[in-house]
Amino acid sequence: MDFYRDFFTREQLLVSLEQAQFIPGMMAPLFETLSNVTSTNVDIEILGKDAVTPADSKPRGAAADQLTLDKDGVEPFKTKFYSKEIPILADSVLNARQRGGLNPEVIMGRRDRAVRKLRNWVDIQHEFLRISAVNTPSNVFGNAPAEVVVGFGAADTVAVKAAIFSNIIEPIETALDGLTYTGIDAYCSKDYWLGLIQSKTMRETYLYTANDANLRGIELNSFTYDNVTWHRYRPQGTLKITDGKAKVIPRGVSGLLVQAFAPDDTLSSVGMGESGQPYYMHAWPIERDKGWTIEAKTHPVMVCTRPAAVQTLKLS
Repeated sequence: MDFYRDFFTREQLLVSLEQAQFIPGMMAPLFETLSNVTSTNVDIEILGKDAVTPADSKPRGAAADQLTLDKDGVEPFKTKFYSKEIPILADSVLNARQRGGLNPEVIMGRRDRAVRKLRNWVDIQHEFLRISAVNTPSNVFGNAPAEVVVGFGAADTVAVKAAIFSNIIEPIETALDGLTYTGIDAYCSKDYWLGLIQSKTMRETYLYTANDANLRGIELNSFTYDNVTWHRYRPQGTLKITDGKAKVIPRGVSGLLVQAFAPDDTLSSVGMGESGQPYYMHAWPIERDKGWTIEAKTHPVMVCTRPAAVQTLKLS
């Protein structure tokens, strides 16, 4: 397999990785990626709330009252390690090449397929960790609030809107303690989504929005009701919102959900002092010239820095 050594260099693997399709997860846009991570330990900062209150008037020229900045908090989190590999064996190339030729296209095709599959696995692994951080946000920064019920089956829409305000909007704003946000998203499990769109309150809004979506030839997986955008989280095996639940997250809050990636555990990465990346690909010859092995590795950590701001709804 020395004929193919040049096809498995780090540079060639990076080219193949860049060509592989990225599989986005619904949670990916919610997470802010921390930069300049050069260790397996990540210090995540939670900024002080710096809340202020109105002051009383004072005589003109009087000394100003002092304000102090709240103490910032820093908590260490350790990244985790995940890896998978795919062997490309000589026999997988033997019967695919043309008679009497080496056919580099065959081995390059095998390499690119392996890299695509490995990148897809890394994308799924990252999404699994993100959804885990949303499903169970409690950590050293605090605890998630207790589950609540919003009775969407009630015929009184005024009562439903009051319940949304008191059980969703107000607790989130209290947890943010003055931090601004741009909206509220609710990610629903399969059972919660079905119960939601079939409820008395939501049915009319959903059907109206769905009809409009059908006219535009798109599938409706989200709609807005009373300042909350409700999303159907599309499950993929174990990648799912907890059954019968919906997770409610304020949108546009800087640093609410963060992710970080440590450098690879190789001398080339450690020696160069490089910052961590989401993907690492390596290849090495299989013993006795039987082929090549391609390995994908990732060293991530996903954290919710304000667990009290992530609400959990359950079916009534």
